[in-house]
Amino acid sequence: MKGLAGGLPLVLLWALPLAAGLVMALAGADLASWQALLAHPQAFTALLLSLATGLASTTVSLLVALAIAAGLYGTRAWERLQSFAGVTLAVPHLAFAIGFGLLIMPSGLLARLLVGGQTPPPWMTVQDPLGLSLATALVLKEVPFLLVMIWAVLARGDSAVALSGQWRAARSLGHGPGSVWLRIVQPQLLQRLAWPLAAVLAYGCTVVDMALVLGPTQPPTLAVLVWRDLNDAAAEVNGRGLAGAMLLTLGVAGLFVIAVVILRLMRSGMSAWRISGPSRLAAPRRIAALASAALAFAFVAVLAVLALISIAPRWTYPRLLPDVFDLSVWSRALSDPAPLVLSLLLGLATTAVALVLAVLWFETQPTRRDPWPTSLALAGLVLPQILIVAGQYRAGLALDLTGSLAGLFLVHLTPVLAYVMVVLAGPYRALDPRYASVSRALGAGPVRSWARVTAPLLKAPLLSAAAVGFAVSMVQFVPAQLLGAGRYSTLPMEAVTLSSGGNRALTAAFALLLTAPPLLAVLLAARLGRPRWG
Repeated sequence: MKGLAGGLPLVLLWALPLAAGLVMALAGADLASWQALLAHPQAFTALLLSLATGLASTTVSLLVALAIAAGLYGTRAWERLQSFAGVTLAVPHLAFAIGFGLLIMPSGLLARLLVGGQTPPPWMTVQDPLGLSLATALVLKEVPFLLVMIWAVLARGDSAVALSGQWRAARSLGHGPGSVWLRIVQPQLLQRLAWPLAAVLAYGCTVVDMALVLGPTQPPTLAVLVWRDLNDAAAEVNGRGLAGAMLLTLGVAGLFVIAVVILRLMRSGMSAWRISGPSRLAAPRRIAALASAALAFAFVAVLAVLALISIAPRWTYPRLLPDVFDLSVWSRALSDPAPLVLSLLLGLATTAVALVLAVLWFETQPTRRDPWPTSLALAGLVLPQILIVAGQYRAGLALDLTGSLAGLFLVHLTPVLAYVMVVLAGPYRALDPRYASVSRALGAGPVRSWARVTAPLLKAPLLSAAAVGFAVSMVQFVPAQLLGAGRYSTLPMEAVTLSSGGNRALTAAFALLLTAPPLLAVLLAARLGRPRWG
């Protein structure tokens, strides 16, 4: 009975909506929808753009992250870099894309500094036909994520001890730091980064909000084409969008298979080299330092540009400083607090519910049952969000949840709980159950035992999961747009709408409004999660 009570809320509020979205998506596109998609003149070019952008950004992100880790691993700079990378994760992709676009556009700050002249250069640096600006922004955002994942793998108890022993043994045999990294650390690391890399690739191929801001337009990426079709009122166009979401999913799955085959061939081809005689190859310290500095500069520059433009309603080219500083844009941005309030309330509500559901699961279910919610969470993170939300939209129409706060809450809860489950699973199951057993033996009830023993011991993971869940909820654009059905407006929806207009100052202000709450949540979690004796 205890297990049923602990698992049933998670099934009803999360597993069923997620599964319903997948089922409705798979069953929704009929033959006519597929025929309409295949007849679309931009469909295959858009698909190639999506896959190329995602594959290129993921490959470059991985190479840069590995180079930084190889050069800084074992140094003080490596530990400091993790703190910086963790903070940059709180900057929403959409807000970063807006700031990056304002930075590199022909009349942006980089052109003013590097080119000058009386008129902006005739460059196509934003929404270029090859998607280079979109891919670059994705790289800058995904490298910190991969660095955090690499750090988590290398700092994990069993991995850290084993790798430390292997590192010392290889060094004693005459191998340099670079050789040890390539022969011993990196092969093991790549195996454990499979799921994070899959999530990065899927996101890069299927992202909508960043593609609307920075991506090509003629044709756009397939994700944007699908997005437009799903927002169309005509049933046949809507069905074509669902078929497009499935085609995009198949394309991403194909990339997964190709990547796995290539990595296995590389591993078998390098097996002889890995066991060859000692090499004095040094660690790429300079490359790592330059890459880290470029990454830090990019984030500081983007946030600085957003802050500067948000108080500069007039900034003529080629001046390096605005003509006028004025806070009137902020007054206008805050004149209607409804989008901000709704985003905050959704973020707080979904995070609180996600934490309760996750804790109930881990407290009442045996470890042997973890694979199915974990697998469902990973599927929710790796599968294209636009496919899941498209199915949930159709389910919402059938259940009359579209355009309701309940529907909006459920589609926000789907990704939030997935992240919370992934973040909490390891620390929660690693906690020695004897602590709780002793407290129960001393007369404490389940709630008191959790509040006085389990929660303090898991304070840092719980706070981290809360910060991640809140940040994920705050940036949900596709679910809010589809399930809100025009009745509700959130911060991401306002920011995307403004990015296509001409008011740069107001767009920058909304991008900063979108950035501030997740950033504050991450900083608070880091501060409050410190041990009392730290």
